[in-house]
Amino acid sequence: EVSLTNEGLSGTIPPQLGDISLLKHLSLEGNSISGTIPSETGELSQLERLSLHGWATTRCTATRCFATEYLYLGSNHLSGTIPARLGDISGLGELRLNNNRISGTIPAR
Repeated sequence: EVSLTNEGLSGTIPPQLGDISLLKHLSLEGNSISGTIPSETGELSQLERLSLHGWATTRCTATRCFATEYLYLGSNHLSGTIPARLGDISGLGELRLNNNRISGTIPAR
């Protein structure tokens, strides 16, 4: 488990994060991280919980969806429509997209 909640971090997520193959829980809430979520994070096959609430700005460019049970992307200034590939996340139990400017329906699995 890696929890860096409210640690005053800024900048971007390094693509090397995808190299932590046994990572199950990642929390980067409440930091000033911006930019894109690196596509390499799609390689985190053991990831169960991903919490990125409250970033400055976020865009997901992963070509493969996270294998996660909990995906929290609230308060990230996201805009546009909900991507259809969210329906491809195997085992997703909880999805939070609150406090963003997105529209559309949650895709079926």
